[in-house]
Amino acid sequence: MGAMRASAPWVAECAPGLCTLATVWRNPCRDAPLRDVSLSAQLPTEAAVALRILFVGAATAIADDLAKTLGERGEVRAVASLEGAVAMLAGRGFDAVIVQPRLAQGSGNALLGLLKRDHPRIIRCLLLDDGHDAPGLAALDNLHRLFYQPISPRQVVDALQAVIDLRRRLAAPGLAEAIGRIGRLPPPPALALELMRRTQDLEVSAREVAALVESDPTLAAKVLRLCNSAMYSGGRRIDDIRSAVVWLGNVTLRRLVLAGEVFGAPRSREGQPDENGIREQSLAASRLAARLLPGPRADLAATAALLAGVGRLLPSVHTPWVALSDATSATPSYPEAGAYLLGLWGLPEALVEVAALHVTPALAGESGLGLVGVCHVAWALAGDVPLDLAWVEAQGLADERPGWEALAASLRPSD
Repeated sequence: MGAMRASAPWVAECAPGLCTLATVWRNPCRDAPLRDVSLSAQLPTEAAVALRILFVGAATAIADDLAKTLGERGEVRAVASLEGAVAMLAGRGFDAVIVQPRLAQGSGNALLGLLKRDHPRIIRCLLLDDGHDAPGLAALDNLHRLFYQPISPRQVVDALQAVIDLRRRLAAPGLAEAIGRIGRLPPPPALALELMRRTQDLEVSAREVAALVESDPTLAAKVLRLCNSAMYSGGRRIDDIRSAVVWLGNVTLRRLVLAGEVFGAPRSREGQPDENGIREQSLAASRLAARLLPGPRADLAATAALLAGVGRLLPSVHTPWVALSDATSATPSYPEAGAYLLGLWGLPEALVEVAALHVTPALAGESGLGLVGVCHVAWALAGDVPLDLAWVEAQGLADERPGWEALAASLRPSD
């Protein structure tokens, strides 16, 4: 159980022991029309809790607007510097910190790193002036939420409340008990997580990356097979891992290795479904998500979409848009089970949130097409998740749908 110690601090301990599992898979109908339903309204909502927010930056008017929006339901404090924020955090129970990249003293990135290390339960938010703030975007790995100016105080409050509600749901004893009945859970994908860490270094060489992949011959073979598939090869034959590293680049390689380790592990032969299906569907959703959310967050969107369906690896989970029977009434849904598993693996909270909410994007409290929304659309177009039309309409995105569908069609490999 030593590998479980890095789990997210708000996810409860789960069933003891680790082993392989039988995959739960329902064949996708990629060419079938999208099924339009509103799943968000089917889930109960919990009463909002008081929010304590710390705003760090020069735009104090934003803090004033947040305080007015919260009223008696919360508290907002504001400081201008990293030093002031550290002093304010000492002994105080803030729920969230909203940081601007450039502070009067210190940097927002440095503060976010300190929060991640010393106050992991606090929701970490970055407020950018525009979409091209490179210093701010360097902190993406430390974030729970990213906001752009001008912002709506109500949307900020809703987004923070959504994170708190998700934590409460995943930490509920009932969910822990239900997942505990599943039995044994798969181990963290150690090689993929190490590759993700190493390739963050811009100086890492193709030889070093190739050696890491080649340390697992089975995984190396899977990477070569996927690299030579119609989806990635571009008609070129690739016969060695180093060439694959150069051809694919670190970003795509990370996704393939993660998919190979998470969705390609040996499984029980009894009742084994289409093992390649869930991996291919996840990779397709990953490619589409990266195109739907271009720019610095494309890699995050691709990884989040890739892992959104991880709960389908667990037995005895149900699909949330299918009516429950007596046999499934006590089982967790695959999004909740998947989010719980990613939390145990210690993956970033943004990925946990996408796994939990990619079927019900309205619960994420995002404005427009955010990370959860992008992964919802990607899985609706590349997989079998029903598109939530009520959410699409509420976000003002109905006119974008034809473009999404055309992009998804263009990314499908030709037969």
